Amino acid sequence: MSINFRVLGKPGWDNGLMIWINIGTKVYRILFDCGENILKDLNQHDVKTIDYLLFSHLHIDHAAGFDYFFRRNYDRKNKPIYVYGPTGTIDIIHNRLKGFKWNLIEGVPGLWYITDISENKISTSLFKTSDGFSKEYTVEKKKFNGLIIDNPDFSIRVIFLNHIIPSAAYFIKEKPSFNINKEALAKTGLTPGPWLEQVRNLSINSDESIIVNGKSYKLKAFRDKLLVRREGESIGYLTDFIYENETRNKIRKVFKGCDTMVCESQYLSSEKKFASKNYHLIAKQAARLARAANAGKLILFHVSDRYRTREYPLLLDEARELFPNTFFPSEWKLKK
Repeated sequence: MSINFRVLGKPGWDNGLMIWINIGTKVYRILFDCGENILKDLNQHDVKTIDYLLFSHLHIDHAAGFDYFFRRNYDRKNKPIYVYGPTGTIDIIHNRLKGFKWNLIEGVPGLWYITDISENKISTSLFKTSDGFSKEYTVEKKKFNGLIIDNPDFSIRVIFLNHIIPSAAYFIKEKPSFNINKEALAKTGLTPGPWLEQVRNLSINSDESIIVNGKSYKLKAFRDKLLVRREGESIGYLTDFIYENETRNKIRKVFKGCDTMVCESQYLSSEKKFASKNYHLIAKQAARLARAANAGKLILFHVSDRYRTREYPLLLDEARELFPNTFFPSEWKLKK
């Protein structure tokens, strides 16, 4: 398995994040925020096969591109659309869905599951294209334990940051995978074959036996000898919030060991007052958070439009004083 990602949007404009989780047999596509024009960076196939749209919050610079997404997916046939965001997401997105005149839609496919997340609970509603999104169907309401997605391939955890309103930060982690140690397999003298899939498939109880070349073997014995555990990759998405001790502690706990942290960097240290006033970060604060979480790499994005790209090296230098492995998105192609 592997996680690939791309920061969407131009420097100083609306930004978002697209990630692809490739498990070999399929690819999950996950979009974080949907600002103006950011989806134009993607090919149409990717836009039309996004599995999950996750909003940090619904300020206009994070949601102004939703109609572009909606137009290309309102009648999706093959799979539902799942949208997540802080409390109020259901109402806001529902208003967008029903904000057009709908007719001649009888039998038109399209299922939209919209989820509100709060500190204590999670609520999901379903809206159907076939009835013009006029009805809201309550799907579930349950206690929130920090996880919004937890399947055999990956998990997504959420914490809330302070942007005056709640801003959701997301931590995505692949599940561990298990590969066959080829040298250990050679020592068994057995010929590779479909039986190895049974060894890799951990949903099969280790006490079970399998037949290889007409002989019975315990799965546990094979797994102990042949399987090599590979930890999954991880990526974090954090934007639009103020630096506070409580925030730092939450990020350090939940994002611990994050391979790649994609984090906003609105201002230079000399303009810290603007960061405090607007509930945003300076570059050094983003670096402190990456260091506290022991992240592998920090990607700065969502920079204030008060800066020209020729000033970006100043932001980078400030962050690298505290966290040397800091970069801007490679997609921005900034001049050195």
